[in-house]
Amino acid sequence: MSPCPNYLTTRKVIAKSLASLSGSSASSYLSRGSVRLASSSTSAVSDSAKSEKDAQHAIPEPLTLLHKTRSLLPRIVGKGGPGFQQMAEVSHTLESVLSKAYQNGSCVSTPSLFNLSSGYLAQFPIPVEISELRSPSLPLTSSFSKVHETLRDILRSPTFLESDIRIIVCNPVTMPINAILEEHLPSKTILVLSSNFQKKELEAVVHQQMSRHNTHSLHPRTQSRDFHIISADPGRAIRAIRILQANPTSPSAIQKYSTDFVESQLSQVTKSLHDKLVPTKSMKTVQRKLGLERVQDVLHWFSVAILRTRNELDNAFLDQTSLKETLEEHRARIEVDIFQGRGQSDEKTPINIVSEAIKQAERDMRPVMDRLTWWQMIWRVDEISNIVATAVERTWCSNLEKKLILETGHLAALQNETSESALSLLSSHPTVATAVLKNTLLQIKRSPGYYLTPESLTQPISSRRNQIIEYPTMRLHITGQRAVLGMTGGIVGGAGIGWAGWLGWLLGSGEGMLGFIGIDAGTAMGVGMMSAVASIRWAVGRWEKSKSRWWQDLARVGEGLERDLKVKLQTTMERQVVILGETACDGMEKSIRAQEKELADVVARIEEIQAGVDEVLHGSQCKP
Repeated sequence: MSPCPNYLTTRKVIAKSLASLSGSSASSYLSRGSVRLASSSTSAVSDSAKSEKDAQHAIPEPLTLLHKTRSLLPRIVGKGGPGFQQMAEVSHTLESVLSKAYQNGSCVSTPSLFNLSSGYLAQFPIPVEISELRSPSLPLTSSFSKVHETLRDILRSPTFLESDIRIIVCNPVTMPINAILEEHLPSKTILVLSSNFQKKELEAVVHQQMSRHNTHSLHPRTQSRDFHIISADPGRAIRAIRILQANPTSPSAIQKYSTDFVESQLSQVTKSLHDKLVPTKSMKTVQRKLGLERVQDVLHWFSVAILRTRNELDNAFLDQTSLKETLEEHRARIEVDIFQGRGQSDEKTPINIVSEAIKQAERDMRPVMDRLTWWQMIWRVDEISNIVATAVERTWCSNLEKKLILETGHLAALQNETSESALSLLSSHPTVATAVLKNTLLQIKRSPGYYLTPESLTQPISSRRNQIIEYPTMRLHITGQRAVLGMTGGIVGGAGIGWAGWLGWLLGSGEGMLGFIGIDAGTAMGVGMMSAVASIRWAVGRWEKSKSRWWQDLARVGEGLERDLKVKLQTTMERQVVILGETACDGMEKSIRAQEKELADVVARIEEIQAGVDEVLHGSQCKP
């Protein structure tokens, strides 16, 4: 085969059962391209009889390991996310690989249709079937990504993955070695570099690339890549064969053929292939060894997929932790940003804008309350509640209310930012983005109480303002009315007493009308006047005391306002602003923990199967 610098060939070598051989040991099976060559019907009958005989002596342990591996396949392929995309693409291929591993493990072989003799293939201890994959011709100016994509298409081909032994022939000039080493090659892979490297140079290059692209695994026995790298020159070997074919009797042609073929190092490929097709001491049949090696390949792919998913889960956990820290930072800073300002005289001194607003409201209400003297109260007693309520609505924390409406707009922008971050986080980590979590977030986002309104932060101000109007102000109004009524009654009573004493004196009775109780006219008039003055004094004191109590109630409402605003801000942050982000973080964390628990169980199963495979392949002396 003449290697082209712009193609990569993968040879598929599937070992057949020794029992499926017919009487001739020089026969071999060859399949190239779309042509399939196989044995005759006579050999098929012999194969069937041999297979039944071997099946009776089948070792059950390898088949048990195979069934355990097959049971893990749905748990691996069923995952989502970047770590399992490749596994999902090759799920049918893995099923085929395990099916052929079952055939090898149970010594079941399917005879081909034609029998073809080959001197080269007859040198191996068992019959082989060869399949060739050739990449499309690429120009020398092709980008590395295009070459890498072509390589991946071949390495993911079902024919390549289903093979027992893979031979990759590539030109290191057009296909860099690191591009191949970056891929997770199956075991028993032979990498043939179509260039004549010296052995020391090849070992140095391979060691350097392997150290850069070391592949870690869940199990210590799968950490090292079990493949052989050979530097050979197939083109020189082909030229040597053509020289010999042109003049087979010439001594110089024979010498030239011998020199070129040996220096092409193609015999190393044959030796490596021969070594892989020889039974071991612990495995008497090659079929079982190859079947267990298929299981090892599938376990290796499982390990790679789990490692990728763990990396994805780690990245998702770090991203959701970062988002959660950002949300906590916003929640910690928002109270200071909204309720803390700078003084006009000293900008470096922080002030509490709620306390300043309450103090300013008290200063604005002072002139209104000062104008409500007892004298003004008497004439406008029925308008007290309207006057005070109008002043409260106009002056009490109006600037603070406007500022909070403005801050609500900033919170709305923060809400959109955190929501977009949460949804973007889910889209970037599909492994943990479950359908239930997405549905929950959409329900939250479309709920009526999710969006902010101008009253989202100002509701405590309205409530406290109404509280001032409904309770202290109404009590002030009622107290004023009672004071006026009491004062009026006192004045009328005092005037009646004075009038009665004066009327008796006027009629010449001497003692007046109250003489029967020992009060003369002058005394009665004095008592009446004193009663009127006392009632006025009582009304004035009652009114001033009621106003003082109103100021105390106003101060208590102001203190409660600051507390209510802080609670309302925290509630708004939790239930509206950051609820989408926190729900996404909590859901992702829950999904990550559930998947980590499941992965731990899968890893334990993989290690158990890997230990069993190692024990069967290498004997009881090998400890996993």
